[in-house]
Amino acid sequence: MIPRCLLVTGTDTGVGKTTATAALAAALTAAGRRVVMCKPIQTGHISPDDPQREQLEADYSDVVTESDAQIVARLTGIHTFTNITLRLPMAPLPAARVESAGSMSSTTDAASILPSPAEHAEFIRTVAEHTSADHVLIEGAGGVLVDFGGHTAADVAACLSADRDSIGAVIVARSRLGTLNHTALTAEALESRQISVTGIIIGSWPEPAPPVDRDNRCALSAIAPILGAVPAGSGQRLGRGEFTAQAPGWLHLPW
Repeated sequence: MIPRCLLVTGTDTGVGKTTATAALAAALTAAGRRVVMCKPIQTGHISPDDPQREQLEADYSDVVTESDAQIVARLTGIHTFTNITLRLPMAPLPAARVESAGSMSSTTDAASILPSPAEHAEFIRTVAEHTSADHVLIEGAGGVLVDFGGHTAADVAACLSADRDSIGAVIVARSRLGTLNHTALTAEALESRQISVTGIIIGSWPEPAPPVDRDNRCALSAIAPILGAVPAGSGQRLGRGEFTAQAPGWLHLPW
């Protein structure tokens, strides 16, 4: 049975986690499930009319004007929610430090402005209750052990699990060389916290796929079931209608 809450985490940043989250949402919606998406922490997002936009875009190549939650909503039409947004495209803790103190060298306790695992869990629980969702997709930030301010996305998931919420994890992985080690480490980090790995989605599948990618796809199945692969660039080139029509075919959900 599919858990009510699914932590969608990556083996690294830039692995296609947001598009994979959207594909999972589209597949579950097509199966008749009511799905919402929660993003505990978003970094690197500014409003289009931010007065410092020009300078931020000059200083940081990864700053964006469309958040991960907004991308998922655009591609799928589901309701999405973000708990806290930080403007700089860094890991949450240093981004919070700069935002709160204006300097990377500041001794300000940036962790104090970031929500605790219990606060994130309560946010997710409240969203689930108010939307009557069958499933909540919880998209992390980067990898599973990225510092959220003295805790990680895995700790948020463990907090939900400790309170008897049904939760599992989906790992979004690369297909290229190096993915086997990164994916195994991610799975080990989750399972050591009693978070079961529901499956693996390859976040950006090349076409045609090189031999090493095809071999890795087979080898990854020894870590956890392969739920499918998202075609490279699909989140950028497809509109909502095409995306929601095609995404269920990319994934093979055993639920």
